[in-house]
Amino acid sequence: MALSVHSIFEGLALGISKKESEVMNMAIAIIAHKGAASLSLGISLVKTFPNDFKTVRLCVFLFGIATPIGVVIGMILANQGELINIIFSCLAAGTFLYIACSEVIIEEFAIADYKWWKFLFYLLGALLISLLWFIERGE
Repeated sequence: MALSVHSIFEGLALGISKKESEVMNMAIAIIAHKGAASLSLGISLVKTFPNDFKTVRLCVFLFGIATPIGVVIGMILANQGELINIIFSCLAAGTFLYIACSEVIIEEFAIADYKWWKFLFYLLGALLISLLWFIERGE
């Protein structure tokens, strides 16, 4: 459920984006981590519900449609004024940070196996997302 709510908010952030560079930044960021989130969710669901593939498929379906639903809601809200855009952009950023800091990073680094590889790929992912800043600037 947390990943689906997060996906709705990332879709909202994409949907309320008005400039092409903002859309590109958000789309690249979503694409860059959606696969990892999907893989993590799938593994977790199969472990949790090993004999209940109906529930697994339902949860994966809900996760899969959450971002497009968020995009549609964001597109509807995009023309409602600057304050609405600011509020929902902040909510989207907050869910990104919350999921990353309280769910993903803590869970991954709690297991000591391959900790240096995990740290390396964590830094590479942060670098990739940070480099998106330059798309808007054209630098």
